[in-house]
Amino acid sequence: MDVYSSKIRIGPPLLLVKDIDRELRFYGEYFDLQPIRKHQNHRGGFIYDLGFRHLSGSSESLPLISLQHSPDAKIPSPRSAGLFHFAILLPDRGDLAATYLALKGSGIRFDGFADHLVTESLYLRDPENNGIEIYRDRPSEDWSRDNKGRLVMDSLPLDLQSLLSETNKGESNNKIPFPKGGIIGHIHLRVTNLERSIRFYHEKLGLDVTTADWISMGIAFLSEGGYHHHVAINTLYSLDGDVHQEDVIGLKNFTIIVSDASFYKSIKSNIIMNDPTLGNQMVQNGATNKFTTMDPDGIQIVIRTK
Repeated sequence: MDVYSSKIRIGPPLLLVKDIDRELRFYGEYFDLQPIRKHQNHRGGFIYDLGFRHLSGSSESLPLISLQHSPDAKIPSPRSAGLFHFAILLPDRGDLAATYLALKGSGIRFDGFADHLVTESLYLRDPENNGIEIYRDRPSEDWSRDNKGRLVMDSLPLDLQSLLSETNKGESNNKIPFPKGGIIGHIHLRVTNLERSIRFYHEKLGLDVTTADWISMGIAFLSEGGYHHHVAINTLYSLDGDVHQEDVIGLKNFTIIVSDASFYKSIKSNIIMNDPTLGNQMVQNGATNKFTTMDPDGIQIVIRTK
């Protein structure tokens, strides 16, 4: 099962940033991203939607991430809920190898590399400490499962030599790290109570836990339709910590795009059942294809249809 076969996909995360110029330079220089739209939110702050420069002007020039400039934003508590990382899914292993070479050649500092059995991943951070994973999926027929049919994942060293065997020497000079087709594959969040968050994402948003053996370590992976995960949550540094605050740098919200109309109605019904005032707000705002809710830690989630 690949990410494209699910009824949902993760849309652009919105990051609250203090130094917009530095962030725009970072994503432009290393990620080939440029502002494709600039607009104001209801409070007057500017939001920059970033899309791939090499797709500029095409119908595929959609935002990968968005940045909201907030020079007065505060530094979050290290034990607070929020973003662990957003994850960019590349089409295949060759693209991951080319991306590794391009970023390494640009002098970027990696946080680490991992083989998760279902994926191969690179990890790094932007200048305001937002975590970023860049990964490729192994074919779903190669994913291992336990005797109960649940996915088996691990965190093993990435074989960089094997990865680099996918490239030729000329690709080491590639100036465009991300090829056509890179999308947000999943979002990984810090939460303060794992069981409470699992209930929310399962009961309200219809996501299923895909692997059980990580829960004892404070990590859960959830998805729709059999993908390894659309949302990951952990309490590694945030157990019983602080809920997410709206005015701190980092994740402002993330989007779940629902392609199936009945599934969207089911999610909306589940959320309204928990918060009836939301239904009244939708009617007042005339919203029919999207709404915003919060998880138990105050992390905003925009749910919308295609």
